[in-house]
Amino acid sequence: MAILSALSTNTRLTTVDLASMVYLSRTAVSRRISALKRVRVLNDAAEVLNYELLGFAVRAVVEIKSPSQAAAALRKHLLVQPEVLTVAVIGGDGLLSLDVIAVDMDHLHSFIHTLQDNGETSTKIIFAEDKSQLTLVQRMRMLNEHVGNGLVRA
Repeated sequence: MAILSALSTNTRLTTVDLASMVYLSRTAVSRRISALKRVRVLNDAAEVLNYELLGFAVRAVVEIKSPSQAAAALRKHLLVQPEVLTVAVIGGDGLLSLDVIAVDMDHLHSFIHTLQDNGETSTKIIFAEDKSQLTLVQRMRMLNEHVGNGLVRA
């Protein structure tokens, strides 16, 4: 957990940096990172892929409609909540979209209840998620073919 915690704030930490932060040898850190990648908790960019394996059985998108003037302060507050992975501003109308993790449905319900003082909420549970396997180069080449005007450099 200490390795994941450190990587969650900076995915570019070296094994030497991590070793000193988590009080393990560089070899032990390397082995643990390899194991986390093998079970798909981490990807090659050291980003967490599978929160369910870490004990978070529920993932959801929660939208909050908040007065525009309060949205900036609310964003700052939300970004330090342990359930919130990301906050996105949608359409500039004070609509915030949160990527949320929770231990179970009761935990999610409790979290949403704390949000309702800030505005109207809407929740969508994520049952499955697939990530594209396209590399950046493949993506750029395909976009260039579709756009056809050479704006996208591959």
